[in-house]
Amino acid sequence: MLAEYLTQKVWCHRLQSTPEIARKLYHAASDIFIAERQRQLSLTKRVEKVTVLCHGVRDSANPVKLFMNKNLSTPYSCTRHLGEPYIKQTAISLVNGKPHHMHEPLTEDCEIEFLHFKQDDPSIVNKAFWRSCSFVLGSVLDIVFKQEHDVQLCESRDFPIESGSFAYDFKAKLGNWQPTQMELQIMSQAIKKFSYRNGRHAFIQPLTTSIEKAKEIFHSSRMKTSWCTCRDKLAQLERLSATQDTASLYQMARHVDIIDGPLISNIGHIGRFTITAIHKLKEEGDGVCLYRAQGVALPASITMHSWTYQSLVANAMPLNESEEIVEESGEDGEEKPSLESHQ
Repeated sequence: MLAEYLTQKVWCHRLQSTPEIARKLYHAASDIFIAERQRQLSLTKRVEKVTVLCHGVRDSANPVKLFMNKNLSTPYSCTRHLGEPYIKQTAISLVNGKPHHMHEPLTEDCEIEFLHFKQDDPSIVNKAFWRSCSFVLGSVLDIVFKQEHDVQLCESRDFPIESGSFAYDFKAKLGNWQPTQMELQIMSQAIKKFSYRNGRHAFIQPLTTSIEKAKEIFHSSRMKTSWCTCRDKLAQLERLSATQDTASLYQMARHVDIIDGPLISNIGHIGRFTITAIHKLKEEGDGVCLYRAQGVALPASITMHSWTYQSLVANAMPLNESEEIVEESGEDGEEKPSLESHQ
């Protein structure tokens, strides 16, 4: 009976059952994202070299010097010269002291530190992990509901780790549905199924592009029904245009979103991932309601007793109404939260 309810009422991960035109619209944003990324890379007509000093490699006091391709090579490219451990464990990098996505090209001579979850101060990588989990939560919401529920992603919420949960707001026509713990558990498994389909270490790719190109990407992602026009994403870009000329987009498989990154390099760094609650925030009219999905997760390299993890799950269930993170700098001297402290 439960399986029948999930199939008919809310749950649908069988994307192959959707009409061909719906699949084409769903893929359109990703296709334009890939095309724009390739266009930017093709602008480099002449290969120039940059000097990259890699700090903390093999516990050496002296940095390892690499000569990489300007505007083409990335911090991930550097790890491929340093060995398998750096490829697997590095989640994010510091380039000239600033957080930098592992797949973002290097544009100048620089110094790099490769960050992982078990270093002495994991605050930067923890924040990137939390932000990435919100991004992944959005991708899950994008695929788990059947077409007739008209799911429209709104915005990832950049809540601090100490708030207890990451979150993503979305709109849908779900009537009076209130998810049971079993349904939330099934939805949480979607990320694992995605990993099996796309490879356990599916990359999260970055793209910095103009506001107008970003609008084109999300305008093309109209899908499922006529009312779902990604207008919330377009409105988000319109707000950004008041203060900046570019937008930071990220892609995982066919999912594209606006995130003020950087994010972790791939979903292989995500271990336990639990959607803990879906709260109805308000009614929008015409049967559409605004919801907030919340969750909690751990890096794959962090182990924790099940009882302790269930305490984190319980803490992540109440509605999260925390103030969002405004800036990334940690220069105020305040100690940042660490996932390792929960062990």
